[in-house]
Amino acid sequence: MAMSALRAMSQYRRHGVTLEPADRRALERAGWRTTLEYRENHVRGRDGRLLEVEESWTAEAERFDGAFQVIAAEGATAEEAWAVLREEIATTERPPSRVRLVHP
Repeated sequence: MAMSALRAMSQYRRHGVTLEPADRRALERAGWRTTLEYRENHVRGRDGRLLEVEESWTAEAERFDGAFQVIAAEGATAEEAWAVLREEIATTERPPSRVRLVHP
């Protein structure tokens, strides 16, 4: 018996704590491709001292369902950006799909 087969029999796959936000997982299960971008804006005084760091998270989702769709949302945290994006997708009226599934 091959070593990989022995290893597969002795070890089973364990599912641990889910790390991704629930909103992102829901979008991906619905057929959206998602990306997350982080930006920092450094606010400095006239003397060059760092006064503040403004964080910004941008979540984007794209899908091709007969027509290419891209929707983006921004938030102060990653979780907030995903929640705003999911709400935006839910409230955006999409054109009917031109893709037809044919079952044999």
